Amino acid sequence: MSRLLGFILLQRVRFAIGIALIALSQLSVTSARAAEDNLQFVFHPSVGKQNLTPTEARSIFTARQQHWEDGNKIHVFVLQTDSPTHRRFCRQMLQMFPYQLERIWNQIIYSGQGDAPHVVVSQEALIDAVQATPGAVGYASEELLENRQDKVDPQ
Repeated sequence: MSRLLGFILLQRVRFAIGIALIALSQLSVTSARAAEDNLQFVFHPSVGKQNLTPTEARSIFTARQQHWEDGNKIHVFVLQTDSPTHRRFCRQMLQMFPYQLERIWNQIIYSGQGDAPHVVVSQEALIDAVQATPGAVGYASEELLENRQDKVDPQ
């Protein structure tokens, strides 16, 4: 009987150690990603904004708001849906999954209620496209924007 109790106790200790190791590995992954998780909105200088509230961001990126306050058309630029940065943007800034955003876009496009967002292949291309398109908005990592500060003013 004592051998059985010893075996059960040993299994419980192993299980607890395994759970603790998993938790520690998740903490290190989270802290390692924390620096790359900071995303910022990028605006064309004509927009005159420096940031968006969560409600504004969701309205703009789901095409519910298609014009700026001054009446100019909003041109939305996004990364490809399989991009890790796009996935982070959807989760952090819009509080939705990328597939949900894509479904909304498809409904709007196929019903004729709006235009598809402009999809670009990299954050650098997104920043360049936003800076070249009046009324444009997009997103990029804060670190990349800081590194490009001499080339672009993210507003």
